[in-house]
Amino acid sequence: MSVKQGVLKKIGLIGAVSLSLFLAGCGSEETSGSDNTEKKLETATLITNWFAQPEHGGNYAALKKGFYKEQGLDMIIEPGGPQISSTQVVASGKAEFGYTQAEDILIARDKGIPLVAIGAIFQKSPQVLITHKGTVGDFKELNEKTVYTAPGSGYWEYIKKAYNLDRVKDRAYTGSLATFIEDENAVTQGYVTSEPFSLEQEGIENDYLFIHDAGFETYANVIFTTEKMIKENPEVVQSFMNATVKGWEYYRESSDEINPFLQERNPDLKMEAMEYGAKAQEELIFGGDAAERGFGYMSAERWDKLQMQLLDLGIIKNKEDIKGIFTTEFLKK
Repeated sequence: MSVKQGVLKKIGLIGAVSLSLFLAGCGSEETSGSDNTEKKLETATLITNWFAQPEHGGNYAALKKGFYKEQGLDMIIEPGGPQISSTQVVASGKAEFGYTQAEDILIARDKGIPLVAIGAIFQKSPQVLITHKGTVGDFKELNEKTVYTAPGSGYWEYIKKAYNLDRVKDRAYTGSLATFIEDENAVTQGYVTSEPFSLEQEGIENDYLFIHDAGFETYANVIFTTEKMIKENPEVVQSFMNATVKGWEYYRESSDEINPFLQERNPDLKMEAMEYGAKAQEELIFGGDAAERGFGYMSAERWDKLQMQLLDLGIIKNKEDIKGIFTTEFLKK
């Protein structure tokens, strides 16, 4: 081999190596770009407090419209039910987020379960006491009535004490309206978003009293997680709340679009009932403090008042700093 041929061969080898390195570099950039585009989603679960309803519409809207995925979450929504405790499910780590009533957060914490409220869907609870039309004008007139409520309900214990209902007949609420329908003297718990409409469809004229108006101003459908989740995965909590707030704002304007999706999750739902529920709940969700402070807002004053009421009733035993019970930091995008 001549000197010239040797030099050319060496240059060729160097060029080949350089070309390989260049192509490898290009490949690395492309792979890196692909990784950034196809970011792995974080799996999270929300356990609600009942089967799919308009009361959960915003979360299902966020799922349907892909708002959770936009926030990097592979979201699973599991329905609650009569035999399911969302507080126990979240406390056990089987779900990251849940729905419950504000008093249930206080009761859980009183038992040493470190749950934290991160938003309230209902500023004014939709829970009502339903009466036959014209039979009850105010809470004092519940005396001597047969009242169906869930055993141990904080709101009912409060109402009985506040209005001296010493002659009322307590009965356990089973979820059925049959006994109420048959008895003109009966009163039943329910949600203003559903039972009054169902009764009207059956031809039963009714009135109702809001629990909130009795002075028991609990937050309803409180969104909660655990202290551990907030400490170890605050970015996941923030992403969940970003999508949830966006979902509720969407459901407010486009419930008709999302209701068929709710019906897929709960075939027992009727479109007319969902339309009624979505309209009935709007002011309860977006009115009050939420009108000025935004969806989900909670105040220390109301949490403190509720805690004092439960202490007075003997439902909880320990008073604690309100700052540990709830936070609104994840409502601020």
